[in-house]
Amino acid sequence: MAWLGWALAAFVFMGLGNLGMKAASQRGLSSAGVLFWVVAGELPLAVLYGMLRGRSGAPAGAVAWALGAGFATSLALVFVNESFSRGGRTAIVIGIMNANFLLVALLAFLFFREHLQPTRLVGLAATLAGLWLMAR
Repeated sequence: MAWLGWALAAFVFMGLGNLGMKAASQRGLSSAGVLFWVVAGELPLAVLYGMLRGRSGAPAGAVAWALGAGFATSLALVFVNESFSRGGRTAIVIGIMNANFLLVALLAFLFFREHLQPTRLVGLAATLAGLWLMAR
């Protein structure tokens, strides 16, 4: 389970990032400004990480998927920041956005043939129920 520490670190830093976006919005930065500065903050780390981990040649299909993922992530940030600027409550907005793993689980099953055990299906259902309760 060497992956778990990395996943927990992602959990912490994504939470801090989401909190920072809401704080920037509350302090008067437009949703477009939030996205601009978030991306400006990501770029130096992306360059450094690429230099440290190496950027070997990659198949065009892999690059296309990565670029598409970047576009989708940026679009998600546009939508979440618009939600913040229109009065969305942080815990609910981020809870809904981060429930994207429901979609990921379904698509991973369809595209990558990853299995969904019954206990995971129960967990997905519990998440939906929790989001419904939070949004009420």
